Amino acid sequence: MLQRHDYRRKPEDRRGLSDQITPLVAINGIIILVLVNLALNAPSASEWISAAAQAEYVGDGAASGTPTQIAEPIAAIKVVQSN
Repeated sequence: MLQRHDYRRKPEDRRGLSDQITPLVAINGIIILVLVNLALNAPSASEWISAAAQAEYVGDGAASGTPTQIAEPIAAIKVVQSN
């Protein structure tokens, strides 16, 4: 059986959740600021980002849509019928 939601919760119950989320948001914000600062101020950071993007999306050009060698069976296939 379903239970009814207790709407008479105390405000300090909701405050506990806010106290848990705030440090996580602050830490993620600091990490993002550090990464953006690194990307804008370090001259080699743009080269790292470019090399990573090329490695991820461009590839080395060796892959093609058609196979290089078609597989062939080693021996002839024999069909056996039972009477």
